[in-house]
Amino acid sequence: MCGVFGFVSRDGGKMNLEVLGRIARATERRGPHAFGFAWIDRRGRLKCYKQTGRITDHLGLLTLAADARMLVGHCRWATQGSPSNNLNNHPHPADGGWIVHNGQVRHYAELVQEFDLYPVSECDSEVLGLLVEQARGNVLERCREAVQVATENREQGTLFGGEQPLALLGLWPRPDRLVAVRRGNPLHCGAAEEGYYLASLADGLPGAVQSLKDRTAWLFTRKGVRRAAV
Repeated sequence: MCGVFGFVSRDGGKMNLEVLGRIARATERRGPHAFGFAWIDRRGRLKCYKQTGRITDHLGLLTLAADARMLVGHCRWATQGSPSNNLNNHPHPADGGWIVHNGQVRHYAELVQEFDLYPVSECDSEVLGLLVEQARGNVLERCREAVQVATENREQGTLFGGEQPLALLGLWPRPDRLVAVRRGNPLHCGAAEEGYYLASLADGLPGAVQSLKDRTAWLFTRKGVRRAAV
């Protein structure tokens, strides 16, 4: 099942750790086995932390990202790869950035063979990051392509539809970019004075919460927001 969450600063606003903690508590309902988050700090440095266990037992660790101007996070329900091996936990690397994923890539083994990928974990979600690395175009286009490949029925050339939904958040620095993709699984956004908060569940999100339109991808930068179809 899993759950994702994120933050994008607006006009230099500082992330509210109390709000992020509420979002993390809600997100854990979708994933109690491991958690992790990646962020871009005030100096533009990309950082990451992940471990096994419930995020509610370690909420103090969110202070590691207290100066984040962008962040993506994950609460994991382990379906492929033991959470005791931290390589299997999210975030996963994606060509100089990090991704978090809610969903299953059921045919990930076939994708590894077809696209000549070299995963280091047993988690199917890692394949999405590797597909982003191989894709062409800007980061939004590459995330869209990776999602389309991962949700495609390779044998019939058609989409699984509701059988293989996903939500994905990705983070890249220099320049700061956060990509959010919704294809079937829920993804919500709440706006506060300091910025935008994203999460699988609406619980804990501030302001007027909106459900991101299905089959869309969003690119958040320090200059604004751009949307595209998936």
